[in-house]
Amino acid sequence: MEYVWLKEVDSTQEELKRILAKSVAKSASVRNANDNKASKKSTLQTKMTDFTLPPKFSSKCDTKSKRFPKLESKELCVIADMQTAGVGSRGNSWKNVKDSLMFSFTFLSPPKDLPKQSVALYLGFVFKEVLVSLGSAVWLKYPNDLYVGNSKIGGILVSIYKNHYLCGIGLNLQSVEFGSLDIKPKKCEILDKYFKILQKPPTWKQIFNKYRLEFYKNFSFSFHFKGECISLKDATLREDGALEVGGEMIYNLDR
Repeated sequence: MEYVWLKEVDSTQEELKRILAKSVAKSASVRNANDNKASKKSTLQTKMTDFTLPPKFSSKCDTKSKRFPKLESKELCVIADMQTAGVGSRGNSWKNVKDSLMFSFTFLSPPKDLPKQSVALYLGFVFKEVLVSLGSAVWLKYPNDLYVGNSKIGGILVSIYKNHYLCGIGLNLQSVEFGSLDIKPKKCEILDKYFKILQKPPTWKQIFNKYRLEFYKNFSFSFHFKGECISLKDATLREDGALEVGGEMIYNLDR
């Protein structure tokens, strides 16, 4: 994983998209230039995974980004100290707190059995497991919110860009107004552990079997469906990550 650590951006996901768009365009330009040389055969590809580095880069998790001549990894993570137009769950604006971890990354090698509609739940649960391994009592509220007790402390958003997944995660580390993480780990420690797992990602079946055992933690919460307020206690979690209510499958909750 290659890191870009920035002081301030509008949104880490939007910044990640801009970097990828510029990188692909530059790779295409270089390839076209090489194609014009009859004596050389271009080996460059214009796939989304072929990047040229932006100005600030580091191959290690370090708040002081360094310069590299080219991107050696196919995976990229943008981290920001502050977002001016971050997006939270259900399209709400992300509120900056005293200290937080905000990052977006490319998820290029999902397990083959991972249902498309459950990518956020999958990545969120893996992230939750990292925090638990560091001593936190955090849990994943269905499908993509991080909680400590009854207080929300973060969330996971997934989008698709050029047929690949982009994942954004926000985590409150210190906050007066909102809930925050119950431990004080180093940001780089969290990121390094998380991406080490995703280098050889567990299967969806492995993650689902673990999450299914913890799904009861959602039972005191509810959501709206077809004008009715339904308790998560009355919903059945299916193997593809969907909820079944009254014989109908639900993939996106209105809460």
